[in-house]
Amino acid sequence: MLPKSVLIHCQPTLEDYLTDNNIPWSFSEQHGFDEIDAVVDDIPYEILRGDYQDPDEQLCEHYGIDYNQVNCIEAVY
Repeated sequence: MLPKSVLIHCQPTLEDYLTDNNIPWSFSEQHGFDEIDAVVDDIPYEILRGDYQDPDEQLCEHYGIDYNQVNCIEAVY
């Protein structure tokens, strides 16, 4: 894990995807089985499509995580 990681709070429907893709996750300490917390390495933001793309969307796209099932993303140092 890089020193700069990202915590993705997402819907529990992503459990199988995260497990199948070896993305570390756990059930939320605050929300229990209603939310999953996944930890991934941060990636540098790049303009890929020729226009602005939300960095959070780009991060999820990089890891193949459905952004529509993400509740919140926060940096972990």
